[in-house]
Amino acid sequence: MTSGSCAPLVEIFASIQGDGWRSVYRGAALFVKRMSLRFLSLILCAIGSVVAQDESVASPVACRYCKSEGERVCKKHGRFLESDRAVLQCSVAAACRTCAGALAVDCKICKNEVVERTAAERREQARIWLAGRRKAVDAIAKNSDLLHVKTAHLDLAFSIRPQLVGRRKLDTHQLMHLYADRIEALRSDFILSFKLRKDELPARLQVYMFGDRRDHRLVSPRVAGGGGGGSGMKLMGVDAVYCMYQEPLTMSGDEALHRNIVHSVAHLLISNLRPEVWLGNLGHGWIDAGVAHWFEDRITGGCSNYCYEEVGAKKGSYKGGHWRVPVRRAIESGKHESFVVVSKLNTDQLTWPQHALAFAYVDFLVASFSGRAFADFVSAIKRGDAVRDALVATFEMKILEFDDVFTAWVKKNYPLEGR
Repeated sequence: MTSGSCAPLVEIFASIQGDGWRSVYRGAALFVKRMSLRFLSLILCAIGSVVAQDESVASPVACRYCKSEGERVCKKHGRFLESDRAVLQCSVAAACRTCAGALAVDCKICKNEVVERTAAERREQARIWLAGRRKAVDAIAKNSDLLHVKTAHLDLAFSIRPQLVGRRKLDTHQLMHLYADRIEALRSDFILSFKLRKDELPARLQVYMFGDRRDHRLVSPRVAGGGGGGSGMKLMGVDAVYCMYQEPLTMSGDEALHRNIVHSVAHLLISNLRPEVWLGNLGHGWIDAGVAHWFEDRITGGCSNYCYEEVGAKKGSYKGGHWRVPVRRAIESGKHESFVVVSKLNTDQLTWPQHALAFAYVDFLVASFSGRAFADFVSAIKRGDAVRDALVATFEMKILEFDDVFTAWVKKNYPLEGR
């Protein structure tokens, strides 16, 4: 039998494909028993030919250049953005001459029309988004060098100068993504701490972090109201806006800047908790400031911030930002105001010792009951319930009992020395 004899075998095996490959292999086994071993190579050739003709089992040709994905990650920034899963848009990526916001470049070897169409849509979305940010922010600041990022729940404008984070120096672009991730993490922690449904925080966070005071002074009146004074301005309630610049004396590095952002964004979150009302000017400053300090301590390990609404507190930190010991000592000495007094003050009327008490009140209620119960209590206050009524309804505690229960908890849980 010559090599050309392989063709009849192909026909034989192809004719029994309808019985399935099990029948093929069974037939091959019987055939081999009747044939001499010198024809085995021809049999294998026939089987290989049938498989090659069957398109249903043919293996696709792989593109080694793009690993058959139809595109390759843009080397300028794509991998960095991929590490932050919450990123939806980035001005650096949108302005990239290589990918124009698609975050990837088309494969030069293979063709994938679906991938190419999707990439074109991403480029167009990035172009429209960036044009909107340039008009809404850059044009007001008269600064075309501002960076922007959009994440799941945040719109962030950014121009903080490069600085050390730990031992690593990050440039402005890297810092922007770091702070976007930190703000998203704070929002997630807020939801988890108070056991909230995601629809209980309806507003997108609008945050503007500038390296120069000039940008803050120009943009702040348009986005947060006021005259752009101080290092930060907020709009709270239905809207959740914070506009600031890195004031060199009080926020000289990443640690202080991070603490400021946590404190200020926590203000936005508690005011946006439904129903969306800012309580700071309604005689409930301890809730407004206490929650901000509680998250500041929880995430950064200390409290050193007061906002422009908190003018009752003197400049500078109080007791090094570590408040458990001074609160315990004030309780032990009896030199502290009662809850009845503190619970009637606006945020801008609180002194530093009262800020420390506000932090401790929140700490006490969350630890003794639950974060969800505290959120329900705050929502009741926002709906107009008196503090005394909300305390009874939520915690089964009368307002005149609060100080006794609170002081007993502080003595059990706060130290007299250390932090």
